[in-house]
Amino acid sequence: MYVYLVSEVCEMNPSIGSEEAIHGRRFSEVHGGYFADPLVAGPLVDTVESAALGQRPNVIVDLGGGTGYLLTQMTSRLAGSNARLINIDCSGSQLAVSGGAGINSLALSVRDFKRCDIAGANERVLFMMRSVLHYFAEEDLLTLLAHLREQALKDEIFVHQSASFEESDDAACINALYRRMRTGKWFTTVGDMEDRLKHAGWNVRVSFPAPTLHLASNDLAVRYGLNGHDLDCIRDAMKVEFGERPGLFECSPAGFSARLHYRIYTCVAS
Repeated sequence: MYVYLVSEVCEMNPSIGSEEAIHGRRFSEVHGGYFADPLVAGPLVDTVESAALGQRPNVIVDLGGGTGYLLTQMTSRLAGSNARLINIDCSGSQLAVSGGAGINSLALSVRDFKRCDIAGANERVLFMMRSVLHYFAEEDLLTLLAHLREQALKDEIFVHQSASFEESDDAACINALYRRMRTGKWFTTVGDMEDRLKHAGWNVRVSFPAPTLHLASNDLAVRYGLNGHDLDCIRDAMKVEFGERPGLFECSPAGFSARLHYRIYTCVAS
């Protein structure tokens, strides 16, 4: 594995910095092992593999790829391909355990990376991403999507799995939960995501649901530095404002549980 240090200090999103307690080897265990489960990752990896077979890129880059788990799943799918696999992340703890045969790492934030960091002038790039876009505030998401589009050539593909909700009321509920947990994360609806992608210069070729992420309040407490009193207050306030929503937000004497609804988007640079 090669680690390319583009900058001495990676300017991290504040939400990412607050989650360092679960970065590194521990990340594969959080939320029931969701982010290191081959069955959960399967639909996204299948979609990227299909796009790669059609586009035949010189580079496949995982934007905000964390421990590099998705790229390790890609290595067996692309046997015989000459595509370079590059993991971009701004967490040193994540990159410290990233890698494997043929996977290179680049310490850089998604908002700052440039195409020239990963590819030559005549090379083709396939962009992939999982569970990253909600780290950007509502007012910043379009800017980030436009920045990603600026790094792509016409007709290059961007496959991402992003938390997004069919109903605006569901998005409002989860956004209220994350505000109460003192994070800067923000979640959109499927329709709004597709509108923003189109406005940024990405045509959505297809999108479909991905495995839902179950969020137990005890796991969220570790991730976001919450105590028992915090969890009780959050549960009670959410119940008053939104009530219980089966499959989205549910209460228990010990806390609460929630679910992030994910969708996989295959986008083409216009």
